Amino acid sequence: MPVGSESPTRPRPPSLRLDQLGINPSTLVGKTLASVRRSPEHPALTMVFDDGSRVQVCVDGYDPVHRGLPKSLEMDDALSALFASERGLGLRVADCAFITLQDKAFAIKTPGADTADADRWDQRHLGVAFKFNSDGGGMGNSGVLSDRWHCVWATLQEHNDAGACVFRTYDDVYLEHLQPSSATGSLRKARGHARRKSVSPVKRSFTS
Repeated sequence: MPVGSESPTRPRPPSLRLDQLGINPSTLVGKTLASVRRSPEHPALTMVFDDGSRVQVCVDGYDPVHRGLPKSLEMDDALSALFASERGLGLRVADCAFITLQDKAFAIKTPGADTADADRWDQRHLGVAFKFNSDGGGMGNSGVLSDRWHCVWATLQEHNDAGACVFRTYDDVYLEHLQPSSATGSLRKARGHARRKSVSPVKRSFTS
């Protein structure tokens, strides 16, 4: 689990620069989360709010046409269990912020070697952190999420033919509004980023 992904006493993550991709996470504060759905095809998480708005957690640089290494969104166990439920959530977003995480990435270069022989390095990446309050009647009444920061982050992994992970690293996430009129998703060029690749990736919102 990434550093700082869940803590009952951790203070609010510091604000990051304002030119990040997508929307400012502070715009979600005060909204009530009604349901969450993972895309079966893409590393995207769609949050549906009771005012009808939809916001996706997306992976920076992900291109559905040229996908590269398999990417996925991960989160702490409590948040994962809640988001997997089919019950109504009724969770008010008490706070939301991007947070810088640091994790151990690795690459196994020698076929047949195990992770003990892997090259390792510290990978810094952006996650999005949420704090929720129950809005009455929803699953937030369980108290599992109360007064805790919960984080969503992105991983990139490669596996060999035997199914063993031989490469693992992390990437940034961002938030994007999903327009109701978008049937096929929106495509925009990614703005400049402090950790941009040599070829500018694209950002997309997905409806499935």
